[in-house]
Amino acid sequence: MNTPTIASLLRLEVGRIRAEHSYDHFDTVVHLGRLGGAHSTCTMYRADLPVLDAGTRTDVVARLLEEQCVVEDAASVWLTRPGEPQVQDEDLAWLSAASRAFGSLGRRLEAFWTVTRTGWMDVRTGESRTWKRLRL
Repeated sequence: MNTPTIASLLRLEVGRIRAEHSYDHFDTVVHLGRLGGAHSTCTMYRADLPVLDAGTRTDVVARLLEEQCVVEDAASVWLTRPGEPQVQDEDLAWLSAASRAFGSLGRRLEAFWTVTRTGWMDVRTGESRTWKRLRL
């Protein structure tokens, strides 16, 4: 049995966003856990984004870590958000919050991605992939 690669799981996540959102105006969702596996989510409504501070973001990630179904030493975080898969201030703010939350709970942040309707990006390395027409 073939184990899916991270890139193929991220591609499926892009496809899921396209299926759920036929337009590029939707709320940001923070996911924590395993791509293609057990994970917890928290929706961040667009109206609330301007008032989120670093402490609140860190609290959100810490809460998701505490809720995580599978207790492991490491997990990944990914944002699904509108826009292009290019580094934005929002991505960096959530990466910083995730790093603080994981560190304070003695856990390892395996990866941090941003996923949009057009593609995905590893916020820490800059690796990315985009599609005009995604065929699943």
